Amino acid sequence: MWTKKYATAVIAAGVFAATSNAHANAPCNAPTAKDGETALPGTVIVFTGSSAAKPMLKAASAVLAKLQPAIRLVYQSVGSCQGLSGVTTGTQEKQTGTYWDELQNANGEVACDTPGVVPDVAISDVFASSCNNITIPADQNEFSGSSQVFEFIVPPKSKADSISQEAAYVVFGWGGVTNTASPWTDVNYIYRRGATSGTYSMLTKLIGLDITKLKGTCPDGVACKAKTGEILTAVHNADATVPDKAIGVVAADAGDPSRGGMNAVKQLAYQPKGAACGLYPDSGKSTLDKANVRNGLYPFWGPLHFTTKVTNGDPSNPSVKTALSYFTRIGLSDPGANKLMIDAEVSASTVPLCAMHVTRSSEVAVNDSGLVPFTPAAGICGCYFESKVGTAGASCKACTKDMECSGGTPKCNYGYCEAK
Repeated sequence: MWTKKYATAVIAAGVFAATSNAHANAPCNAPTAKDGETALPGTVIVFTGSSAAKPMLKAASAVLAKLQPAIRLVYQSVGSCQGLSGVTTGTQEKQTGTYWDELQNANGEVACDTPGVVPDVAISDVFASSCNNITIPADQNEFSGSSQVFEFIVPPKSKADSISQEAAYVVFGWGGVTNTASPWTDVNYIYRRGATSGTYSMLTKLIGLDITKLKGTCPDGVACKAKTGEILTAVHNADATVPDKAIGVVAADAGDPSRGGMNAVKQLAYQPKGAACGLYPDSGKSTLDKANVRNGLYPFWGPLHFTTKVTNGDPSNPSVKTALSYFTRIGLSDPGANKLMIDAEVSASTVPLCAMHVTRSSEVAVNDSGLVPFTPAAGICGCYFESKVGTAGASCKACTKDMECSGGTPKCNYGYCEAK
């Protein structure tokens, strides 16, 4: 076990290092450990992209760090489309990275610098086709993982309960300047992120708006590089003065934990064009089962996308291949490892592939034409997922082995009878 302030791990031809108490961040590719301190074993791979994916990567990092040999994730939060651009063009992202280790920092998060490092994997909320001028080259591939869910949020005291596609188009397309949709009539409280945000790129696809026409106010001003947390904070803070005017969009990993507590926000139901009513991602506004996402009734979601270099269709870097097997379940046959990743994904408010009944062949759209039925190849985990979020009902029969299951649910998966 290592106990001192520096850690190192192989990163391509370099080495990973960080310190929690230096005046500046140590570089992630620092050449050596210092003062004879013990090196942390393992291989580092660098993920870049979606800020909304951070909680999921943090949870998954704890799983991958326990492998033998360990895999350490370094994460650059730059936005989905910028991350994709960096990986597809081989650009060296000059960004501060993050990795997680409780031994160095009480909350597990440690900053390090990544100068001159080309990221190994882009993680995005959207298909590459949703990012302007980005094409995945022939020697790279896009893999799908758990489903990331997005939510319209307003301050807790807001009188609004839902928003329709038509209203969202007016709110984010006109920004409360000329045409308006009550009560969101003031551009100063219609919060948005920049053009590289996968969250807001997906929003424009959902409501049928050209992303270049997206209106609103960036919480960080003209730089417009705000991340998910800044949107959440801005909407929450409006509760004290203008609760009915503020609105924003965040991923569920930010919105779900914030339905109460210090940074509280309120989630809106979404009413697609032509629908009779609005729906929450969950079966109700106080549940977390993502039932309407899993069954294809709530449209504002998409699979997390992992883009990396490939050889014969598989990730070229062996450590990346191992890591992505955990995120995508491709080639991961160990039930124990699967369960650990399911737990990690649930803790980050994403929906594991094995709990989904639908998937997407293309990006979300106003008519949601890319939605198709989906059955996991093996190891369905719907009941286990529901048990983790507190909603496993009478239809979920507990079991310890297959012989305790029968009929349409003959397999015992993760403690519950499932179809396969």
